[in-house]
Amino acid sequence: MKKTKIMALALSSCLILGSFAGCNKNEPSASSESSSEAVTSSETTTTTSASSDTEKTAESSDPSASSESSEDTKATDPEESKDTKPAEPTNDEPDKITFDGDSQTYANTFMTNFVEQWFYYQEEGKFDVKNAKVEDVLHFAIMHLKLNAPKEIKGENKGECSFGTISFEKARDVIGKYMMYVLNEDDCKKLPAPPDSYGDTHPPYWGPYYEDGKVWFELGDGESYTNIAVVDYAKSEEDGNMTLVFTIYEIDFDIFNDLTIDQIKAYYKTTPAKAKDDKTLIKSGVGVANVSVGQSGKYFLNTYEVELIPAD
Repeated sequence: MKKTKIMALALSSCLILGSFAGCNKNEPSASSESSSEAVTSSETTTTTSASSDTEKTAESSDPSASSESSEDTKATDPEESKDTKPAEPTNDEPDKITFDGDSQTYANTFMTNFVEQWFYYQEEGKFDVKNAKVEDVLHFAIMHLKLNAPKEIKGENKGECSFGTISFEKARDVIGKYMMYVLNEDDCKKLPAPPDSYGDTHPPYWGPYYEDGKVWFELGDGESYTNIAVVDYAKSEEDGNMTLVFTIYEIDFDIFNDLTIDQIKAYYKTTPAKAKDDKTLIKSGVGVANVSVGQSGKYFLNTYEVELIPAD
């Protein structure tokens, strides 16, 4: 759950207002089309053992083509381990894939990158990369960087307004790392330019804006994001994709206050059974995501749907 609190992870005080938030290098799209498009990979496989995103060799079908990584805080990629156990179908339910070891950690971490920032909890909690608006994918990118690599966001002023900015290339890289989506700069150029005053002409929203090759957002400090995802199981689909079924948990806020980054990351190793028994976790929702799986085991989001549990 999102709660107000000044955190060490927050951006510098020059980034104000609103509440809008790593990174392998994404190969630029060679397309000259004026709209961004979902990526369809012809080389994805039904591999169910998720490997670490620190892997240096990426298959040519992945939107992310190099291993640049600047994330330094929470929902970053899991480290490789020699005791990694691949996800396997269960004996009782052959179509249900369960996870263990690093494959569980990777699946949890991947989905946490979305649920930690309350990604697309609006619009009935549904997201489809094929119909995604550029505003929504840019919102994901900047919130992801705010929570996981705040140094990547630069503070800039325009008139009396203060903004956080990221380059088009950085936004494209983040989006391409987590989604089957190629960000097109022509779409970004259709966004309004950032305002220079807070008067009557200020738009009734805080971004995204676009100008000078950069994505601009008016950002605020002082909020904590305590949600994590625990993937319960997965199913392989006939098209080679995989469906992840997950539960959203909120880390108890008082406990979260005292956690280090490493202690927060430890939650990403949680199995479904342990999550149910963990008194520091509060179930707050459920979700389903369809992902493409690259030959390395990396996931790329296609669709995403969440349903929150009403607060008491």
